[in-house]
Amino acid sequence: MQKIFLILFIFLIHFTDAKTLQVDTKPLYDTRDYILYSLGENSDENITSLLSNTTWLKNKKSFNTLENIDRPYWEKIEIKNISTVNKTYYLKSENQFTYHLDFFLVKNKKVVRHIEDGVISKNSYREFNTNHMIFPITLKSQEELTVLFKIRNYNKINLHFSLVKKEYLIDYYQTYNMIEGLFFGGMLLMLFYNLFLYFLLRYKFYLYYVSYVFWLTVYFVGLFGFSQRYFEDFTWIFYISPAAFFISLILFVQAILNLKIELPKIYKLLNYFSLYFIITTIMNIYALEMRNFFFAHLLFNLFFIVVPILTLIIIFSTYYLAYYRESRIAKFYSIIWSTIAFMGLLLPLEYLNIFTSSIPSDYIFQFLILFEILCFAFILAYKITLIERKKNAQEKLLVQQNKLAAMGEMISTIAHQWRQPLSEINGLVLSIDTDFKKQNLSKHRLNQHLDNIEVTTAYMSRTIDDFIDFFKPNKELEEFTISQVIETTLNLLARTNNSKIDIIYQKGKEITLLSHKSELIQALLIVLNNAIDACLTNQSEISKILIETTANETHLTIKITDNGSGIKSEILDKIYNPYFTTKHRSKGTGLGLYILKMIMNQTLKGEVSINSSKCDTICNISIPLIVNNNITF
Repeated sequence: MQKIFLILFIFLIHFTDAKTLQVDTKPLYDTRDYILYSLGENSDENITSLLSNTTWLKNKKSFNTLENIDRPYWEKIEIKNISTVNKTYYLKSENQFTYHLDFFLVKNKKVVRHIEDGVISKNSYREFNTNHMIFPITLKSQEELTVLFKIRNYNKINLHFSLVKKEYLIDYYQTYNMIEGLFFGGMLLMLFYNLFLYFLLRYKFYLYYVSYVFWLTVYFVGLFGFSQRYFEDFTWIFYISPAAFFISLILFVQAILNLKIELPKIYKLLNYFSLYFIITTIMNIYALEMRNFFFAHLLFNLFFIVVPILTLIIIFSTYYLAYYRESRIAKFYSIIWSTIAFMGLLLPLEYLNIFTSSIPSDYIFQFLILFEILCFAFILAYKITLIERKKNAQEKLLVQQNKLAAMGEMISTIAHQWRQPLSEINGLVLSIDTDFKKQNLSKHRLNQHLDNIEVTTAYMSRTIDDFIDFFKPNKELEEFTISQVIETTLNLLARTNNSKIDIIYQKGKEITLLSHKSELIQALLIVLNNAIDACLTNQSEISKILIETTANETHLTIKITDNGSGIKSEILDKIYNPYFTTKHRSKGTGLGLYILKMIMNQTLKGEVSINSSKCDTICNISIPLIVNNNITF
């Protein structure tokens, strides 16, 4: 029995005792093996009594109970200078989430120095003006002293200190400042680059991404102490930054994955998360301002307990979209976010005191975020590529629909106009039959009837050829003359131009092109149909349309002038916008000139310009004589 008590006594001594940290010439000492803990009181405590009558433990797991949630805890470190010279050291902490801390330097059971620090009481006179909590210690030769920390932080997270020399600290901060400069420089670069892309492309997910990067930057500025150093009067901005960047992330995910359409229930659920973050943050700011640590602590935990749940919901949503809905964007996102989230969860787990690491998770999270930001930039670039592909496909469909609409109108008109040549052929056949029955069908008369039929069918055949030229799907380059294209276009218009507006083609020098014949015909039809419509609204004059062509060594210019009603100057810069029209809904969709510009820029690799006055409207179409065959339209 005595042996058992002896073993328990030795274990208790070992459990409650810690060695004295002995320092000599080394530049760096880790204090973790020399720290003892004690549970503190909310009121002021007598240091002499604390040192004499308090039980000190080697860990503080027993402190993390609900009844102790509002109480601070003490850390004690015994330090002795065993060298023959005086030494100056600095106790430095990497942990940033410390609500309030009191530093006491005790010699001979008397407090010789007291410093307050932490989120709500930042020390304005930190050594080296650093962003970390840092406390100087001077030790004479063979002198021994006690360092006490009264700590009030969330979940009683471990707060470890390194004991370092000035030379080490200077070298450390040179490296630290360089790394932080690279981090914040990368964040700002991504922020301004994507802000520029938002103003250029006007896609909302770019705006949400910029907001996400901005608030992450603000969060890290506060986390690493820059807020208290440079923005002491604006601490509330840094209080709201965690909620702001999570909300921005939610908006970004909703937009980039199109959750409102793809997963509407998840979309609504994420909106509730955003509301939750807003409410808890407002309440947390109030608790901090009122110096109510109990509620600040509770709200802090409520905030970060939800973060892993939100992360898992987003990851599962991306995997569902990636492999069930086969979304390429979701596949990229799921891989990147799974990797980053797994490591990033270390931060809230450490804040909740569930996980501890020798490397501060703040730094791990910091560089994971930078990696994530870069990956998101690539995802956004890929998203733009997909949008452009979809846009090109829609524009191609739009052009084909425009052709089909034109075909429907032309077929209706041609069907009406073919009644006459078909009647003529029918009449000629009846004449041949009658002459044959009366035996009056001479060879000369038969040839005359056949020649008339041949002329009529040739006219009808040319109509079919014109349709084939206009509607054939071939996108290969063709060699043709400009007169062939214009004459084909005029033939198509002749069958629909019921108003008989005078269209004059001033044929000049023959010009040969290597281009896309069908698309050029379509472009000319759009311009000429608009010119005809303009002439119809200006019936007080003799309406006419003039077509002229000129060329230089590389380009052809087609100039089309009409004396119609003209275009008002205030709307001239809007005429190429899709669905913009000045016509009645029954007469126009507002897509003609939009399609014209699209054909000119993407297929014919040319340009179109329209100038208008009260007297006339001039449209100049400029295209290269030889089109580069590397097209994506």
